[in-house]
Amino acid sequence: MGNYSTLVMIALMVLAFYLLILRPQKKRQQAIQKTMAELTPGTRVLLGSGLFGTIVSLGDRQAVLEIAPGVELTVLKQAIVRTVTEADEDAVVEEYDELDDEAVTEPEPVAPRNDTNSLLPTDPDAANGADRSSPSAGADPKRLS
Repeated sequence: MGNYSTLVMIALMVLAFYLLILRPQKKRQQAIQKTMAELTPGTRVLLGSGLFGTIVSLGDRQAVLEIAPGVELTVLKQAIVRTVTEADEDAVVEEYDELDDEAVTEPEPVAPRNDTNSLLPTDPDAANGADRSSPSAGADPKRLS
């Protein structure tokens, strides 16, 4: 009886492995193959890196994408995750330029600062005229020569 229950447990584990891992992976692979087969020039796509582009041309392993007007990028077809939907992209918002409606005024001139502290040395030895070429106290004179 114990040998029979072991075989049933093994069969259940194999079935669970198939249902939880192999079947979803096979479906994902089929979806990717379907997406790759549907790619045509002019299709807007999303790369795995998050970059959007429009397909210009397709090869066996590579695709040329236009990521900005006049800017083309060659990528592996495997980098294409999916085609872009309207929900993926933000709506183009026209920026309102407030300066067009208002008169431009010149900024008021700022008086130069009279900062005399910046002219004074910050090192007290430099203020006393100490010679920096002589060894400082505690320095080994043999190493300096």
